[in-house]
Amino acid sequence: MDKKIARLTYNQLELLAFFLKKPEAVLTVAEMEQATALKQKTLGGVLSSLSRTKFRDNSLIQPMGRAKNGVGLRWVLNKDIIDVYRAQLEVKRLLASYK
Repeated sequence: MDKKIARLTYNQLELLAFFLKKPEAVLTVAEMEQATALKQKTLGGVLSSLSRTKFRDNSLIQPMGRAKNGVGLRWVLNKDIIDVYRAQLEVKRLLASYK
């Protein structure tokens, strides 16, 4: 999985870092917009690309139904395919390389 993470874009890494901070949580688009610099169309594109990122035929993030307010889907990190601790270290290392 580290090789897949190393190929992610900056925006994908930012959003994955947010998911990794709360690996058990089901996150809404509104929460993601508040916690990251990603907004609307950009966020939708990043969510789409992360959901298409597969490892052993499983998506990195998975939809969990519509949000209560009807704005976007809710998403959860697929912890079955990722070692959260190792992923946190790798994402942190990669994001630091952009600064």
